[in-house]
Amino acid sequence: MIRLRSRAAVPPATGDPRALSLGAIRDGTGQMSGQEQCLVYSRLVSVDPRSSAVFGDLASSIEVLEPLTVRISLRPDVYFHPALDGGEAKPVNAEAVALDFERRRSEGVFLFQEVIQQVEARGERDLILRLRAPFGLLFEYLSRPEASVRGAARYQQIDAAVGSGPFVPALGDGWDWLYAANPLLTGEEAPRLSQVLVRGGASQGELDSLFATGEVSVRVHPDAASRETARLRLDRVEVSRPAQVMRGLAVSLLGHADEAAQQRVALFQDQRVRRALALALDRTALRGLDGALLSGPVGPAHAGDALAPEELEAHPLYQHDAAEARRLLEAAGGLGVTLRLVHPDTTAMLPVAQMVGDQLQRAGFGPRLQPLGPAEFESVLLRGDFEAAVFDLDGLDTPDLGLRLHTSGGLSGQRSPWGYSNPVYDAAVTAALSEIDPQQRARRSREAQRLLLDDVPAMLPLTAPLQYASLHPEVDGYEFDGYAFNEGYLAGAWSGPVLPA
Repeated sequence: MIRLRSRAAVPPATGDPRALSLGAIRDGTGQMSGQEQCLVYSRLVSVDPRSSAVFGDLASSIEVLEPLTVRISLRPDVYFHPALDGGEAKPVNAEAVALDFERRRSEGVFLFQEVIQQVEARGERDLILRLRAPFGLLFEYLSRPEASVRGAARYQQIDAAVGSGPFVPALGDGWDWLYAANPLLTGEEAPRLSQVLVRGGASQGELDSLFATGEVSVRVHPDAASRETARLRLDRVEVSRPAQVMRGLAVSLLGHADEAAQQRVALFQDQRVRRALALALDRTALRGLDGALLSGPVGPAHAGDALAPEELEAHPLYQHDAAEARRLLEAAGGLGVTLRLVHPDTTAMLPVAQMVGDQLQRAGFGPRLQPLGPAEFESVLLRGDFEAAVFDLDGLDTPDLGLRLHTSGGLSGQRSPWGYSNPVYDAAVTAALSEIDPQQRARRSREAQRLLLDDVPAMLPLTAPLQYASLHPEVDGYEFDGYAFNEGYLAGAWSGPVLPA
């Protein structure tokens, strides 16, 4: 049995009705963004990445009947939004969910094509999911917009199937859309906002301008320039979270045609040399470049699965000791070894690469920095055609990716880009990613990461940069560090400025 916590009781808004305005990039087609889908549609469950806890959205309980069979019971008295043609609101029952999941399968959604083999409705409230194989990210994938539950009816205002989420599409012109509070939700379930306005923009710069002029209440900044523009608005409140990005230093254990490079590869295969690399790194100084956070193999964006910062700070590989690094390197016969250190030629990574190069030099290495354009660098990294590399990987939106980076098959499942292989670690990752319960998976994930660090891997995690958002000072309940959990499950708890008369 996987325990589910029900929706936390949030005091309803009192007094004047309140509204929130968001921004979205539009292409003129009138399609809802992923964030808007989270507002309009419910999902069976939602997972908080900060704790790996599973929250019931449409689900009231979950039971793993067999390793590949999961029963999900639905909450009673949940309805799809009423169609505005006068039709009655239809119940969200097991049959409606099963039918929509079959539509998802026909649309090519990965979860329903490759993970869930069969969905069966039993009575009004019970769903049976039969999996093709153990899948440790089942609930994370059920939390995504592409697993939102849709009804058979369609909205008149927007070309989309009806949902059952906290907000209903009310008015729109293809660019700006108004979403009204779902009138079927009452009491503690009722949204604290009367409406959410999503302003459309053709570019990030346009959305920045809308926030600066007060027409948007929440602005998630895609880059430093966006954050700088927001500073024009003096009343803003800035919040941050770890970006789903990992910076790391990797050395190649793969053979190369060049004889000198082969000698360096032989050195890197010596654990003493890899340990010297680790001790050469001063992560406190690296964090000071831009306020980034310390990162383990699973980054801090997935705090539920990641090793705690205190554990990382105390780990032997995270202790900066240039003198000990030099001693280890000399004992391995590598003092003064030159190595080609490739890195992306980007504004964010140039100072990181320069500082890593300086730290390695002080520890007895002879790094030669080689900047590459982002596309060329990515190609070099994926081919494993490097001696050493300082890199940043983005799009790490699920906790398994940090684990897979270090496996013998790498992210592709074919091979590790740095040639590292540890069968014991690979087995630990397989065990972790076979756990359906996210909290059990998180426990095994941390065990696997400890095995990895004890073996001194060929890729050493460095830091994770921060991502920023600016909020209107009256925005409340918007938990930016909850990522999609905030935009979906917590949206009913958002509050904002008083709605103008």
